[in-house]
Amino acid sequence: MRRKKPEIQVQVKCAYCGSMTETFVSSYPDYLNFCRIHTPGKEPEKDCMTDYYKEKNNVQKKEKSKKSEKEEQEEKVLTDRQTAIKKLAELKQFLSKKKQASI
Repeated sequence: MRRKKPEIQVQVKCAYCGSMTETFVSSYPDYLNFCRIHTPGKEPEKDCMTDYYKEKNNVQKKEKSKKSEKEEQEEKVLTDRQTAIKKLAELKQFLSKKKQASI
């Protein structure tokens, strides 16, 4: 009588939620493993890979918006300086004209 070979069960730790799972998906560029519970023909019940990449994109968008806000503030400072310089020049001209008129 032949013995039945034991089936090997592979369990991987999910990079997003940290749980051990037998049903998983691996990402290529990052080599990360994510759990995915999926019934064929239906939406996946649990899909950590899409959640991970959505969260990663949101973080990148927030960083970009912060950088653009900083750039806008720097531009405001520069325009404020320029307008202040123009106003001071106009005031200087006004005062010099007033001084000449009074003499």
